[in-house]
Amino acid sequence: MITSRFPPEDATAFAKPETVELDGGEKATIEWEPERSGTTFYLAVLAASKAGDSSYTIKADGTTVYGPAAIPPTDIDDLVAVWNPPKQFGTSLELTIKNFGTGTRTYHAQPVGFETDQGDL
Repeated sequence: MITSRFPPEDATAFAKPETVELDGGEKATIEWEPERSGTTFYLAVLAASKAGDSSYTIKADGTTVYGPAAIPPTDIDDLVAVWNPPKQFGTSLELTIKNFGTGTRTYHAQPVGFETDQGDL
């Protein structure tokens, strides 16, 4: 349970943007992992480029936490906090994007959060 609005002082900030280009009918999975072993990752935002005829699915530690949905949790241009309290994971975060359209599209994605070894906050 998070008891503070702010991460602890030992927390490592995380904001790693990724870009994928998908032709019509293609899908891609982007994976992020905590930078430090044995930490808990707190995810407040996962933003992605919003495009029609697309699908977005997010998994944390192999469990679906969002989607599949026709829109991302928030648009990459907004970076608005989506989860309060933040979603938690320990080993992996995956975003799968599918382009159901006919043309090539570029998708940008960025998770924003922090990791700490203080366990449940």
